[in-house]
Amino acid sequence: MGGHARLIVLGSGTAVPRADRATSCYLVDDGAGTVLLVDCGPGALHRAAAHGYGLPRIDAVLVTHVHPDHCADLVAACFALRNPGLPRRARPLLVVGHPAVALLLARLRNAWPGWLGLSERQLVLQSVGPGPVPLPGRTSVTAHRVAHHESSLGYRLGLPDGFQLAFSGDATEGEALHELGRDADLFVLEAAGPDSQPIPGHLTPRRAARAAAACGARGLLLTHFYPAVLGTPIEAAARETFEGRLTLAEDGLDLSLVR
Repeated sequence: MGGHARLIVLGSGTAVPRADRATSCYLVDDGAGTVLLVDCGPGALHRAAAHGYGLPRIDAVLVTHVHPDHCADLVAACFALRNPGLPRRARPLLVVGHPAVALLLARLRNAWPGWLGLSERQLVLQSVGPGPVPLPGRTSVTAHRVAHHESSLGYRLGLPDGFQLAFSGDATEGEALHELGRDADLFVLEAAGPDSQPIPGHLTPRRAARAAAACGARGLLLTHFYPAVLGTPIEAAARETFEGRLTLAEDGLDLSLVR
């Protein structure tokens, strides 16, 4: 515990399976004792453990929306928390998201009767809308509505040293997206499709960069790449409008979050 905050990209890919890019998941260690996952696509918990963050170390999961490539490992989390071989947690795992997340977990418990049911000593669901999200620790979290799916929320994290970190999840352009990323030190934005063939409901490198520039973000991390966009000049497209710090996500990327 202690030291600089860090962001680890556990999954920079999509629902299309690739050996080099797993589905959406980002780990934030705020350097002050709180560890968060933003999304948890399939296999996210194993990838977190590979970086030294086993499930007992994770305090909360912030779910951007209920599409499987962003939340399917909630099943793995519930199943693991029932296992007596898992080291005892100091407090319940907190799962935060739109009320659709609670509905999803209720339906999953019906699909696997008796295997995913947990007590509030093991897991707590917190259904939220736009606004502050109460979390233990010194990192503040605010949820923002974004345009993609009816359950979509972006998250703005204020880290203990003042670093402002924003996650879009899947999103499209608009004032809500600008408000989420306003003056952020780092804006994590998806760029799923190529600019020549945009995917409905998603951003492209050029559109994401334009949004980051419009809201005054100082840094931009592009991620959530479908295979088609990986064959295009992502950085060149983004640099047409964004002049700040630009990073292209890769699985395993470990960033120190310093202002």
